[in-house]
Amino acid sequence: MPNEAPHTMLYRVEEGVGLIAFNRPDKLNALTPEMLKHFFELVNQAAQDTAVRVILITGEGRGFSAGLDLSVIGTGVSKTSVLTQDTSPLKQWGDDIGPDLSRYFSQGWNALITSRKPTIAAVNGAAFGWGLILSLHCDIRFAGESALFNATFARLGVPAEKGIGWLLPRLIGIARAADLLYTARRFDGREAERLGLVNQCLPDAELMPHALAYAKQIAQNAAPRSLAAIKAQIWSAGDDCYDEAFRAADHEQDLAVQTQDFLEGIASLREKRSPQFKAA
Repeated sequence: MPNEAPHTMLYRVEEGVGLIAFNRPDKLNALTPEMLKHFFELVNQAAQDTAVRVILITGEGRGFSAGLDLSVIGTGVSKTSVLTQDTSPLKQWGDDIGPDLSRYFSQGWNALITSRKPTIAAVNGAAFGWGLILSLHCDIRFAGESALFNATFARLGVPAEKGIGWLLPRLIGIARAADLLYTARRFDGREAERLGLVNQCLPDAELMPHALAYAKQIAQNAAPRSLAAIKAQIWSAGDDCYDEAFRAADHEQDLAVQTQDFLEGIASLREKRSPQFKAA
């Protein structure tokens, strides 16, 4: 499909997967205000496209994203205004399915969470600062062996930015999160796997084929309505008590068994074939 964003962002849809790539390889995909704006526009575009069932994020060249381009600092663009997203509610497919994520997350930076579609980061190189944070907003992360991560904030004299102080302890625990945030040290894909920060670290040449095949498998075999409900449950349940989460799951179950997706899922299992779920 044609590119609809400037050359610093790439986007295509392939077999149910919306692939978004940072494309400023000469700068390790360091983020400019324009790149961030177009990135979130593409995330929202993919979130509303019924041909897209999974969103996959990566970077061109040797970097995922080296974070905010530091050249914008001191040019009249403050770090708080580098990305000013419209926080008015954006209607996306699946907003009426599962717990209401607006109870927990705003729009803007949380577009990867509130998209109601699975999001996967394929970290192919440097993921520093804001680049690291964007990967943490994804549901699943894969890394190449040459990936490098760095929570740079303490060395820049700023706090843990853009929700990383909330995300990182929930992903790897308080002590490990404190180590990475306090020291601002670099660590590679293998350590990220040991820490539980990425689901799997792979040889560099295998990273994108694996991540794309993994995303396509979800797109082909999982019902979009079910994915939307499960994602909402995953991101909201940590702030609910057990009984609230249980009641919400029972409610979604009662709704799901009345859908064509449920009938198709049962039929495909009985007939030993791949399911043919319909886009909403």
